[in-house]
Amino acid sequence: MKLKFLALAAAVCFGWTSTQAQEYDYDSYPYGFVGVQGGAQMLLLNYDHMKLITPMAGVQVGGMFSPYLGARLSAQGMWTKHGFKALDATFKHKYVMGTIDMLLNVSNFFTKNKAHRFNTYLIGGLGLNYSWGEEDAVANALSIHKGENVTHVLRVGLAEEVNLCRNLALNLEVDLNNIHDRYLSYHDTRENWQLTAALGLTYKFGFPKKVRKEENATSVPAAAPLSLYEQMQAVVNERMNTWMKRLKGESKDDYLNRTSEQSIETQRLNYTKAISTEMAGNRVNTSLKEMKYNKNSETLGVMFYDMPTITLKVPSSDIKNIKGKNDLRFTNTVYNLNPGDKFEVLYTEAITPQGQKYTYVKNADAKFVDNGNYMPLEVLHRDMSNQTRLQAIATNAVKEAKDKNILSDNTTITVSTEVLPTGNGKTDYRVSYKYTVKDAFSVQDDFAPGKYDADQAAASTAMLNIINKSLNEDFAKYVEAGKAVEIRYTGSADAKPIHGRIAYNGKYGDVKAQPVNVNGQPENLTVTRAKGITSNEQLSLIRAISVQNNIKKNVPALKNMKVTESFNVEVSPNEGSQFRRVAVDFLFRDATLK
Repeated sequence: MKLKFLALAAAVCFGWTSTQAQEYDYDSYPYGFVGVQGGAQMLLLNYDHMKLITPMAGVQVGGMFSPYLGARLSAQGMWTKHGFKALDATFKHKYVMGTIDMLLNVSNFFTKNKAHRFNTYLIGGLGLNYSWGEEDAVANALSIHKGENVTHVLRVGLAEEVNLCRNLALNLEVDLNNIHDRYLSYHDTRENWQLTAALGLTYKFGFPKKVRKEENATSVPAAAPLSLYEQMQAVVNERMNTWMKRLKGESKDDYLNRTSEQSIETQRLNYTKAISTEMAGNRVNTSLKEMKYNKNSETLGVMFYDMPTITLKVPSSDIKNIKGKNDLRFTNTVYNLNPGDKFEVLYTEAITPQGQKYTYVKNADAKFVDNGNYMPLEVLHRDMSNQTRLQAIATNAVKEAKDKNILSDNTTITVSTEVLPTGNGKTDYRVSYKYTVKDAFSVQDDFAPGKYDADQAAASTAMLNIINKSLNEDFAKYVEAGKAVEIRYTGSADAKPIHGRIAYNGKYGDVKAQPVNVNGQPENLTVTRAKGITSNEQLSLIRAISVQNNIKKNVPALKNMKVTESFNVEVSPNEGSQFRRVAVDFLFRDATLK
């Protein structure tokens, strides 16, 4: 009988292998299966285990849903034994067990290839056990309840499978089943364990269908779809073929003139632009990414997601009307389609809501180069807003000084800001303060000859008030603890010679070998109380130091920043009070415009 069964299995495998072995691998997923098993079982009781071994048989039906997970319905049974030491006897009864099991193929978790001849499964399940037919003699002797009993089953197991061929597999399975003592006709609350080991044969079916590979078949590759550029060229060629035909009534000479080499090239170019523009649609508006502005060249860079950047000449006076990409509408656009299926703008007109129009025409020699001078529009407009607020502070401070007759109408205090992109999305922020006085009135507002204290000159005092107010209020957000700032103090003097020396009261301490920049050249200057001031360079330096002293005293938050200071000295070749001034420049590093 066994020989007949093995012969049948071999025939099934051989038949499948001879027709499909070159077509499939083992374990295509998903698939279904049915199987039979035979083996032995025993209860793990406090008795001689070897005397409790009995045969068992089982059947399963289920499926593998994926290379990792499957499920089955399982039934097994026959008869089982249990024994009692007190009587040194065993008795047996019949049982059948049904479970729903989950199957986990652990072999497929560790390899990319999901087709194996050998597979290992973890098994977990639950179900019911039904037992009956206890032996009367032993049952009566122990006063055991005799009858039909139903109890739960909890299962854990391990199975090893070897694929004999695509449809047949041999497996060895070991299970540990948890069951209640009612299984043994007891009525207490204890749990017991049953160990089973079985050898089985599984038939697999329902594999996904695959296209059969004929050994001698000649495959014809499918034609690749045409690219956009190829489609465009096909339409252009079709139109050119029509255009090249001689018109009805057209003379030979007229035809030759119309189809000259230059005319053909011009016509093809026109068709190329027209077809590219038709294919692009409204891409210039729908593909718009962002815009950046270069204040130096007054150029607006318009950037797209899938097209090269274009540039528009926009005066700085107009940029206030362009705050984002929604403030420009592009019209009358002409495109070109490149061999890499990339569109580019050849011509367009950009119009603002106020009706201002800017025209772009592609120039082969002019390419957009972002050299760091372009900044996002939102950053530019924050800078413009800061500039407006700063100028308002200056205007109010000057008005207040004029109302108190401290400052004349002939002094103008200038504040300016500048965003300096440094790359990687970071920016430095420069804030500069200076003033000018009309020549005829500078004696009243500027430093008097030989004077150096910035707190005693009307124009410089007003400028310092503006600096202190702005850095302590509106611009305090840039005076951030831990951030870096570079401060350059500038003092200037005219060419009027100093005869003898100007007394220095030592208000700012003795200055020894201070590095300075004198008219663009590095030097070291010393000013002491004992020797006083003997040169215009020294006088300019002390004026700059007086500004430094005032700012340090009135903007305490600077102490928490990483401050780098430098001094700039300017001596004019001319005489006059209009050349006796001070200025301050702040450069906030890695600033976030707010």
